[in-house]
Formats: sequence, structure tokens, C-alpha cells
Amino acid sequence: MRRLISRPMGCRVFRRFFPATLALLWLGLVSAASADSAEPASDPDEREFKVYVLPLQGPIDQSLMILFRRAFREIERIEPDLLIIEIDTPGGRLLETEEIIAWMRASKAPIYAFVNTHAQSAGAIVSFGSDRIFMAPGSRIGSALPIIMTPGGVADLPDKVYEKMLSDTRALVRGLAQENGHWEELAVAMVDPDLEVILNGHVVCAAGELLNLTAREAVEIIPPRDRPLLAEAIVEDLEALLDHVGKGNAEVVYFETQPAERLARWIILIGPFLFALGILGIYAEFQTPGIGLPGLFGAICLLIYFFGHHVGGLAGFEEIALVVVGIILIAVELFVIPGFGVAGILGILSILAGLIMGLVPRLPSLPELPGISTPSLVDFLPVISLRLILLIVFTSIGIYLLSKLLPKASFYGKLVLQKTLDTDSGYVSSDPGYRDFLGGEGVALTTLRPAGTATFGDRRLDVVSSGEMIAKGKPVRVIEVEGNRIIVEEAGEE
Repeated sequence: MRRLISRPMGCRVFRRFFPATLALLWLGLVSAASADSAEPASDPDEREFKVYVLPLQGPIDQSLMILFRRAFREIERIEPDLLIIEIDTPGGRLLETEEIIAWMRASKAPIYAFVNTHAQSAGAIVSFGSDRIFMAPGSRIGSALPIIMTPGGVADLPDKVYEKMLSDTRALVRGLAQENGHWEELAVAMVDPDLEVILNGHVVCAAGELLNLTAREAVEIIPPRDRPLLAEAIVEDLEALLDHVGKGNAEVVYFETQPAERLARWIILIGPFLFALGILGIYAEFQTPGIGLPGLFGAICLLIYFFGHHVGGLAGFEEIALVVVGIILIAVELFVIPGFGVAGILGILSILAGLIMGLVPRLPSLPELPGISTPSLVDFLPVISLRLILLIVFTSIGIYLLSKLLPKASFYGKLVLQKTLDTDSGYVSSDPGYRDFLGGEGVALTTLRPAGTATFGDRRLDVVSSGEMIAKGKPVRVIEVEGNRIIVEEAGEE
């Protein structure tokens, strides 16, 4: 006689599948960690002074932060004597800029900014976060006015909203200038076009204009000031910069992008889609016990998702543990505990907590300074909300399609009980007296997936649904009896 697929079978799938999932996730994270731990070879006996060069090239966005988070973890590990940030950027998002500032403030080494060849907008703000500024010939710096871009162009904000955003950015650059010894009015003039800067009759920035400085203007000394307006010197390249500060023989370590980081930028971009595929694979595994392939596919998708977020400096072992625990709790709810209760709710909350934590970077803890703040969870809420909405949409659509298509798939019939088991197929019928229940109605005592238990009056019987899942407590009707198999459907169905 063909064996009924019941909860014990699901438990065996559960025990087989999740250790494999954990093993895959662990291997992926170990490989990511090994990529992080690659340290440039150096001999400390050759040169005592070590310089770390970090390029800031291109727009300042989420993909750039993948590189910066790994770079600053590496800087913390190798402890250089000097950090040089080589800047060539048109600017970018203020949230990522403030994160870069937070990492810079956490660095124990002095930081020099080398503008080569543009430090516009957010790039100018990063420059004010350094201890000393140098510029390449022909370079320029400035235009840090905050704007909000939309698909249709620059957003036209109400005056009060615009002033709030402008005031916050003014405070940011003023605080950075105060902290690092730069001229405050010059920094604010790059943000606020209404500020006029005049020094000893020399108009540095006229009212109604945003300040931009060329390399020659940035090193100009205008009495009564006895120091350059902004940059300390014009240098041809990094070697000339090191010669200028008397460190020409220093050991120089250049930050290099790893292939895993380039891959992580794409993984994070499609993160919600990957995570949804992982959840759908596990859902399909629960619905087709014994096949293993959907579960393996789901595990691989989750592995790729967490690999990218780990390399990007977002997800750690805590986030992964939360998601795995959440999946286990939901599995326990499905296979061990009838109905849907505390374990299922805790599982969903655990997965959501792991997802949210995996979207927020781990920033250093720093003392508060006027105008300078470390981004918090509130600042990342818009990004988190968008990605969670996308994940919920992808997952919901996928589960709906699977619930409709799986029962119609050819292989599905080989994994669940069929409506008839005839003698032509080699099955032998026995009659324990269940035919009296044909057409009778009862109540599902457990959820039928498809097998379970139902009560008919004072009788409790093992039954199997005709294909669709029937929730606990729903009325059922016996539509067929084959030996000791009682096949039911939800009462009221045509």
C-alpha cells in the first residue's frame, strides 16, 4: 500500500534540509571573510612610516560605500600612520557622505585630502573632514549646495523645507571646518549662495553665487590671513605630496577593489529579488517534501544574498542567525505545532528583524560634535522601507503563483497522494468500514497539507484532501473512500 505523506515526512525533510542550508551559508561567509582579511604584504622593518591611499572616485552612492566600509576596516587593522583620500567626484548623496565622514572621524591616523581633479558637492564636504587639503594642478573644489533629484530633474521644494535642508548642511560643513581647522565662512559659502565673503576688500565669494575655488585660488594667501584660503599646496601627484610633507620614503599601501566587491554591488542592487527567491525555494520545499531541489535553490539564493551584504559591510552573523532562526520557527509551526500561533509570528518577526539589520551599516560610535552627527536607523528608513516593500511584493506574487501552478505540475502528482489508487497500479484494497462516511461532513481537526485529521461526530479519522490545503477548523465533506484512505474536500465547494 502506498504510504501517506504526513508530518513525520516533513520533519525528515526539515532535518535534512536546514543543516545543508546552514553549511552553505557558513561556507559563503567564510569565503567573504577571507576576501576581507587579505592584507597587503609589507615589511615593517624597511619603512617605519606607513601611508594608506584610498581613492574616492565617481559618484558617492551605495555602491561606493561597499568599498569604503571594507577600506576602513582594513585601515583599522593595519593602523597606518597617515591616510590620504584621493578625491575625484562630482558629488553624491548626503547620507552616504555623512557615513564617510563618520568613518573618517573614527580613524586614528591623520587624514589628508588630495583633490585630483574634482571635489564637487559632497566631495567638497569630505575634503573639509580632512586635517589638510592638497590640490592637483587644474583641480577645483566647491558647489556643495544640497539638492534633491527626481526622475524629472531637480525637485522644487517649499521654502521652509528647503531652508531646513540647507541649514542642516550649513551646520555640517561648519562643524567639520571647526573640527579640522579650516575657514568656516569659506565652507559655508560653498553651501549657501546668499553668503558673501570679503577679505580685506577682496571679494572671495559674491552674494548670490556658490563658491568654487580653483587650485590656484585655494592656495592664495590674502592678508590679514597668514595661511592659504583652503589648500596647503598644489602638488603634481601623490609622490609630490609625500615629498612636500617630508614622507617621501614612506611605505605606501594602495586600496584595491576586489572582484567580490564588484559582484557585491550587483547583489545588493537585486537583493530583494534574491531574498524573495530564497523564501520561495523554501516554501516550495515545504509543499513538495522529499524532492530537495527547491530547498537547495532557496539556500543558494540566500547564500548569494548574505554573501553580497556581508562583503558590502551590511550583514553580519547576527543578521544571518536571525533569518535562519525565523525560518526554523516557521518550519516548526508548519510541521510540529498544528495551526498558526506564537512560533510562526516570532519566525516572521525574526526574519524581518534580520532583514532590517542587514540593510543598516555598522558605523563607529563617536562623540557628538556641533553640526556633525552619525547616521542612524531613522536616516536609513526610506531605503529600508523601499527594499522591504519590493521584497514583500516579490514574495507574495511568487507564493501565489506557486500555490496555483505547483498542484498542476507533472512531478507534483508523484509527491502527494492521488485521488485514486486502483488495483491496476498494484494497490490492494481493504475495507475497514469507512464507506459509511461517504458523503458525510465533519470538521478539520488539523490543517490538511494534504494529509491530516478530521472529526465526524464522535469519530476522529485520518484523512487527505483532494489536492488543495484545507485550514484547521474548516468544514469538510468525504468525497471518496478507497480502502483506508478517506478523501475529503472543503464543504461548500462545487
